[in-house]
Amino acid sequence: MLYDNIDIRRMFPLMTFEDGDMKNFQDYLNSRGLYLYRQVYDAFNNWNGGVDEITYKQFSSLIRYDKSIRDKLYIYLAASEEYLRNIIFEELETDRSPVDTTNEMFNLNDLRVKTREEIWKDSKLYYYSYAKNFDFGLIVQIFEKFALAPKYGLIQSDITAVRVLRNKVMHHNMLLLSCFTKKSDIEKAIAEVESGIEALYRILPTQELKEGAIKERKVQGGLTQAVNKSNYPDGDISKEPYNKIICLHKFVNGGFVH
Repeated sequence: MLYDNIDIRRMFPLMTFEDGDMKNFQDYLNSRGLYLYRQVYDAFNNWNGGVDEITYKQFSSLIRYDKSIRDKLYIYLAASEEYLRNIIFEELETDRSPVDTTNEMFNLNDLRVKTREEIWKDSKLYYYSYAKNFDFGLIVQIFEKFALAPKYGLIQSDITAVRVLRNKVMHHNMLLLSCFTKKSDIEKAIAEVESGIEALYRILPTQELKEGAIKERKVQGGLTQAVNKSNYPDGDISKEPYNKIICLHKFVNGGFVH
């Protein structure tokens, strides 16, 4: 294994372990990586202004929480992208004839506004969504060029913000820490993520995607519930104090409560 011979107590002197924690630390160290561990360790130490100990439970919870948030956001980012693509297919068309578009690059200049008669025909443009460059970046450009956002009650800057959030989520890095270990930098990184989530909420096309649905007398699903669930005490991220743990704030009605 990569780090079997590492002196854990020397490299992480403030870390404390309960029964079985040391083995878990070692096992996950080999899969998650030494340098991610060092970043999280340093971030914890700086966040609390220097501490006497960092428990493995706290340390592990932050890593799992961060990944959980990324996994949950991915679902709703995908839903928003599908919605934005559908708007494009309904509004625009191309005169190019698709064959194997997976091997093509789509040219933005080939787009034009769809005629009323074409609404009932097959969409050529739909098949170009399989092109190599038909990604969220191109979606942003298309919405901007054809001023599609206002027509659907959307804000162009929200689409751009969601693209930034999507890029953060898709990378296998800590979402809330970004590339930082200092508290002031982490706070800014968290604020950027929260701003992106608020934009995502505004773009989602249905109330169910935003707030979930009542099933068996309980709210199930929805971006709001996905954001508010965590691995912190009692699973309730709404509890104070926010200044002692690294996490998102409580999410209510499409906004974060600070």
